[in-house]
Amino acid sequence: MFPYLKGQKVFGYVDGTIKMPAKEIPHSDGTMQSNPAFDIWETQDNLLLSCINASLTDDILMQVAQCTTSHAVWISLHTTFATQSKAKAIQIRSQLATARKTTQSVTEYFLYVKKLSDELAMAGQALKCDEIITYLLTSLGPEYDSLIITISIKENVTLEEVYSMLLICEARVQHHQ
Repeated sequence: MFPYLKGQKVFGYVDGTIKMPAKEIPHSDGTMQSNPAFDIWETQDNLLLSCINASLTDDILMQVAQCTTSHAVWISLHTTFATQSKAKAIQIRSQLATARKTTQSVTEYFLYVKKLSDELAMAGQALKCDEIITYLLTSLGPEYDSLIITISIKENVTLEEVYSMLLICEARVQHHQ
């Protein structure tokens, strides 16, 4: 939704920067009259509210059914999912911190750590390459110590390079066994 709303230049309604104008404004004779700016704002906001609601599942829609503006829906969704994202991020970081390469292959282990780091990015807390590499290396057994030292002193190593080195090291370890 975010790119669409930004692209249509209507995100201000949703994030609250385009404020709801007064419903009525004073007329020159001292009476109150309908505010044309409010009518335009209300029409646009209702279109956005319909668009957002149409994109939600029934379960999520039930959580925002009481919201009467696109901004209220956006805040409600943000509050709901930010809390879930934070909890998810804590869970994933815990899984990364306790991950260990045991009997699985380097490929399986690498893909597991990569999957967790991708999930963390989707939860809004992307890891830097160095952080992913740190998680990968701290969970390896002593047979990978020389590789860990090599990678630790190497400048600007990429995740792909680490994966290649892990595969080579794994092949050497298996060869010596």
